[in-house]
Amino acid sequence: MRIKMNAVAAATAMVLGTLSTAANANLVITEYIEGSSNNKALEISNVGSSSIDLDAADYKLLRYNNGGTDAGATETLTGTLAVGKSIIFHNGGAADEFKKGIESTITYFNGDDALVLTKDDVVIDRFGKLGEDPGSAWTDPNNADFSSANKTLRRKASVTTGDTDAAAAFPSGDQWVVFDTDTSDGLGCVGESACSSEATPGLLLLTEYIEGSSNNKAIEISNVGGTAIDLDANVYKLTLFGNGKTDPGNTETLTGTLEPGNSLVFHNAGAADEFKVGNASTVTYFNGDDALVLTKDDVVIDRFGKRGEDPGSAWTDPNDANFSTANKTLRRKDSVTAGDTVAEADFPGTNNQWVVLDVDTSDGLGCAGEAACDGSVTPPEPEPETGPCTGCETLTPVADPTTFNGDIYYSDVLSGDFANADELKNTLSAIIAKDHKYLTYKQVWSTLTHADQDPANDKNVIEIYTGASISKYDNQTSGSGAGKWNREHVWAKSHGFPSDSQWGYTDAHHLRPADPGINTARSNNDFGACSDTGEEVQFNGVGTGNYLNKTTDCWEPRDEVKGDVARMIMYMDTRYQGTDTATTNMPDLVVVDRLTTTDEDSKPLIGTLCTLYAWNKLDAVDTYEQNRNNQVYKYQGNRNPFIDRPELVQEVYGAVCGDDPNPALEVEGDIVTPESVTEGAAYTIDASAIKAGEGVTLTYKWEQIVGEEKTVVGNEAVLSLTAPMVKADTTLNFTLTISDGSLETTKAVSLPVTNVPLTLDVTFAGNTKLTEGESTAITATVADAPEGTSYSWKQVSGNTAVFTATGLTLDVTSPSVSIDQVLVFELTATVGEESFSKSVSIEVTNTEEAGWTKPDGAGSLGGLMTLLLPLMWWRRREG
Repeated sequence: MRIKMNAVAAATAMVLGTLSTAANANLVITEYIEGSSNNKALEISNVGSSSIDLDAADYKLLRYNNGGTDAGATETLTGTLAVGKSIIFHNGGAADEFKKGIESTITYFNGDDALVLTKDDVVIDRFGKLGEDPGSAWTDPNNADFSSANKTLRRKASVTTGDTDAAAAFPSGDQWVVFDTDTSDGLGCVGESACSSEATPGLLLLTEYIEGSSNNKAIEISNVGGTAIDLDANVYKLTLFGNGKTDPGNTETLTGTLEPGNSLVFHNAGAADEFKVGNASTVTYFNGDDALVLTKDDVVIDRFGKRGEDPGSAWTDPNDANFSTANKTLRRKDSVTAGDTVAEADFPGTNNQWVVLDVDTSDGLGCAGEAACDGSVTPPEPEPETGPCTGCETLTPVADPTTFNGDIYYSDVLSGDFANADELKNTLSAIIAKDHKYLTYKQVWSTLTHADQDPANDKNVIEIYTGASISKYDNQTSGSGAGKWNREHVWAKSHGFPSDSQWGYTDAHHLRPADPGINTARSNNDFGACSDTGEEVQFNGVGTGNYLNKTTDCWEPRDEVKGDVARMIMYMDTRYQGTDTATTNMPDLVVVDRLTTTDEDSKPLIGTLCTLYAWNKLDAVDTYEQNRNNQVYKYQGNRNPFIDRPELVQEVYGAVCGDDPNPALEVEGDIVTPESVTEGAAYTIDASAIKAGEGVTLTYKWEQIVGEEKTVVGNEAVLSLTAPMVKADTTLNFTLTISDGSLETTKAVSLPVTNVPLTLDVTFAGNTKLTEGESTAITATVADAPEGTSYSWKQVSGNTAVFTATGLTLDVTSPSVSIDQVLVFELTATVGEESFSKSVSIEVTNTEEAGWTKPDGAGSLGGLMTLLLPLMWWRRREG
């Protein structure tokens, strides 16, 4: 018998199945946001007491629109969800404050759309009523504020199990706290309150150590903090120190992002299967007497064992007879919240931080804490890759290399007239900065899969230092670097731009795929010639052609990429001139012609310029490099000019490396120049001692420089001229261009000219003793007066007199004076802009009036008192 079912019943039966305890009731929808425009998000949280392995069953979130019973969108949940942690899906068009977690079309909902959370097709929670269209929103007759439209709703903290009846009326019971539209401050944390604005920083610790029977050895590193740790932002290393040694042994460089509560595990390749969690690594080649040190930028952040001490067979604890670093599994206590940063301190110390478990215990690998893992550490099956490499995104091109026109792109250089190499370099910098698009560090992965693609295998990339071809999907996103490739900063990022917010950090023109081990060996060393003094770097037991001198911190790459390295370094030196720091957050990068020192590791410097210049000639641009330039241009928008136009290397750097594109004639000898010359005097400047070799005939061109103008003043070895008249001491400047017919050189010559002040021999004739009212004529005589001398007269002291002057003659009528006095007149002779003055004095005598007799002592104090005393005596009597 067949029984027909309506659509709602059919859909309900499909998703309900048989309710059982197998459905994980602790995975619930904890926040729902249906805000303005595209501000929509959904939060799913683990409110239980143990981690949930989302890959152990088929967990899905489904969206049903407008009362429909066919799912409009589905999200499959994967990974491990720790206790108290959440998964967030947001709408791609939402405002930034809602963009937490994962962008998903599951959020293409309105207030009348239902959401159902299932495990193996059994409903474990829901939002809204499946199969019902409520109009614009679901509301609650018992709570006028409740609405599934234009609100943020948070699940009450008292709700610890899901709402498993998808077809029941909604809302069922009082399970939701209502907030205003566009409230986003609770996304990412379970509970009714807003999230804390201060997340606990990430904390990297050694959390498990296994030294078991045979090769059963493993080490676990965990992020026990509250925020993710970007392991690529610094250099994190785990290093083995064997048998009391202080020299580092096997090393693992940590990469990728380590989320809170997650772990990295390294195991011995020869271990039993139950220990093979994470990645095989030689860092596990330890016994109970070997130390492990965890560092960040070479600073110790945690350790196991005592570096520099050999304890015999194992470290033990006098306070715990069961503790041993041999034949035990040790787990870090949950109470430990900081690393053990003194690698040379006694171990385990007075406060033992480790829980002891029996030999060959492996059930805690992959999860931090003292207890065994609950099974959630089983690695999920990888999702089919859709991007160009593991965990990579598909990029949108920003430029089209097929339509690139170099004549247009470099037109400012090709048509420019530059006084020196720096002017040319500055113009190049402006060109390659113009359309440069900033890439994120994640986008660099994708860019390198195109730029460094193996021409013989489009599924692989070529590693820069090994030349090996390796799968694009073997990029090292976490764990061991064995058999992987990572991103090498050819201009070491510690030399000027340690943060991925700085454009140089993510500039794909100098980032190349590299073997992680070789990348670590290169470190931040400068480039230089050290194949004779360094050791050849090995890769899988075979020499690579790369050499490292650890004493001088010098790295010499293999011959096949020497030119590539040179042109990448020159690009960086040219691109980042410190002129657009506000945009790029970059300093002025400078390539120097030496190896930098350890003290300069953080400076924006790298060496060695002229060695790189020679490598540029040794290894010319090839089609691989040209294609690489095109591909970086396609996704970053700018180009490396030294690949497009290799001749620019000499134009910019040739002169400083002894390969001047405009070489000068080499000459010997000196120009003989007077120390100084007096104005108006004849002089010679003699260049006849300058030679350019035996029998070489030279020509000469003398030019005098006045301001911006040059005037040719001679074409012989000896220049003979007369110094000009000057009003003050000055300097004459000349250039002498010497040529052998093909090459030339220019010399500068300066000659001080001394000013001689104007001096004349002047005498005066005429009556210089007058009675008031009389006239006289004074005639001046100037001996050897220069031609063109002009004259002027002026009175400089005495009562104003009436006078006229013509040339050297002065006619004066003396003024009336009350007492005898002297009149002073000055004659000024002017020659050009110089002048000379001399004065003449005329005595004028006062004339006595009739009936007045000059008293004895007239004009003296005694005479005055003689007149005043009688008057003073009379006034005294009157008084």
